[in-house]
Amino acid sequence: MIEKFFHRKNVYKKNVDPVSAYVMRLCSKVKENRNLDIPIQDAVFSVVDTETTGLEIAKAKIINIAAVKVKNFKIVDFYNAFINPGMKIPEDSIKWHGITDDMVKGKPSTMEVIPEFLKFVSATPIVGHHIGFDIRMINKEMTECFGCKLENYSIDTMLLYSNAILKRDEHVSLDYLFDVYNVQCTGRHTALGDALATAEVFNKIIYQANKNYDSVAELINIQKAFNQSQ
Repeated sequence: MIEKFFHRKNVYKKNVDPVSAYVMRLCSKVKENRNLDIPIQDAVFSVVDTETTGLEIAKAKIINIAAVKVKNFKIVDFYNAFINPGMKIPEDSIKWHGITDDMVKGKPSTMEVIPEFLKFVSATPIVGHHIGFDIRMINKEMTECFGCKLENYSIDTMLLYSNAILKRDEHVSLDYLFDVYNVQCTGRHTALGDALATAEVFNKIIYQANKNYDSVAELINIQKAFNQSQ
């Protein structure tokens, strides 16, 4: 299934894990191709969300991951995958996201999904609400499976909204932003549902912010403004 993700010639090299080699190459390419000088309207962003077996990163596993690409303030593509975590999903988690053991039964493993996900997001900035949690979860899985981590720049919609739009340090929820921007979320607490709705919110935030900020670099920097001043 995963042969399409790496060059066949690597399969025959002694003592080489071809999938790990492929993933490490992808991570290296991200570092080489990150570009912060792109105008906001020309840049491609990947809005990412994960659903997990729990909130304790050391023990939790990803069971659903989605990425929604946006460009020029529009959604242009998406990726969505369910993952078999190799463990029972706790009842408390099921109550939150509605993803059951039957829904992930027979689904691919993290080792199979991560290469697809990385190929999709490529070197684009990764966006999300409280995206730090999702990035830490993805990095934990990547480190365990392949020994490397995401190299993409990241943008947190909460920080971006507070610093670029409100101009003050204020923590707001994703549901609050749905109300502010009149965005309907179908499939709340599923990775694709949340990622699609967050992508709509992000597009509206950067459309507003584009009046005062021109490049991806400025978006990256403005979200850090209040943290650095305190």
